[in-house]
Amino acid sequence: MSNKKSKPKGQKVQLTLEDFCAQELPTIADIVSFTNNFPISVYAESTIVKSPEVVFRGLMISHNRYLSEEYLLNYRHHELDMGMMIGVNNYRLPMVMMSLANRTFAEEPDKLITLPPYKNISAPVGPVIRSRRSMRRYSGNKMSLADLATILFYAQGVTGKLPLSNMPGSISLGQQPEVELRTAPSGGGLYPIGLYFIALNVDTLQQGSYLYVPSHHALKSIKTLGKDFQPNEMGQFGNEIDIAKANLLMVFVYRLLENSRKYGDSGLAYALIEAGEIAENIHLACTALRLGPCDIGGYAKHRLEQVLGLDGLSQHVVHLMVIGS
Repeated sequence: MSNKKSKPKGQKVQLTLEDFCAQELPTIADIVSFTNNFPISVYAESTIVKSPEVVFRGLMISHNRYLSEEYLLNYRHHELDMGMMIGVNNYRLPMVMMSLANRTFAEEPDKLITLPPYKNISAPVGPVIRSRRSMRRYSGNKMSLADLATILFYAQGVTGKLPLSNMPGSISLGQQPEVELRTAPSGGGLYPIGLYFIALNVDTLQQGSYLYVPSHHALKSIKTLGKDFQPNEMGQFGNEIDIAKANLLMVFVYRLLENSRKYGDSGLAYALIEAGEIAENIHLACTALRLGPCDIGGYAKHRLEQVLGLDGLSQHVVHLMVIGS
């Protein structure tokens, strides 16, 4: 066991040249080598398992580049490109604005599960932000429906309405059209991220998949899951998370056609930003409620989409969270 005492970061320590070469130089040399060398491999295209490192090594000569690089190079055109301008301007037309104001007509309130009112979270925002942590150990206790309602509301609940001016009057659609405003911002107010969840241990809810309907602060039941359902197959949770003891899996779904008609390929970037903002709302609400959220990067996209009844073409899972107590 080494008796060398660590020094606080930033504090100067005097070393002899011999000690520096023995203790510090190998690590520094490794770091300098990593950050200043660009490894290239002529075998990148023929490698069977293309790990990120393999793709990286082939960037200069291979056609197998990162898809994310291709996306970033092409998703936003030049500022003088008329395509984006036309798409944005079309969404200022009265017929489009009236359509957005009446999107709630697609829901059938009598078939929804009404949620209780959300709790008024009065915790100071500063301490909540500072104490936010990702939690991976859960008790297995059931989550109350009131806590679930509170999390969903603060994630993307309706907090107000914006009246639309200079719109044509309509007896069928109402004389004063309004568009909903939610807790999380969204590019153009289109809200392409749908918030689904898989209930594992939630009071009064059967184990199954559900969709949050912000307009009615209610749930739509998607699919009931039997006792043979294996939640551990929904992602790579590792040994740290006993998923059977969690309360729910929160699933973020990007509905491509909700905003791509206006923004084209840029819509994906805006949707991912929105997903991150919703996720942070959930983290802070859970922290205030003394619940434990955790983001999961290694989720099983296709399996989740099957459980949620999604087509995987115009509707894509883009993020997963575990929430427990």
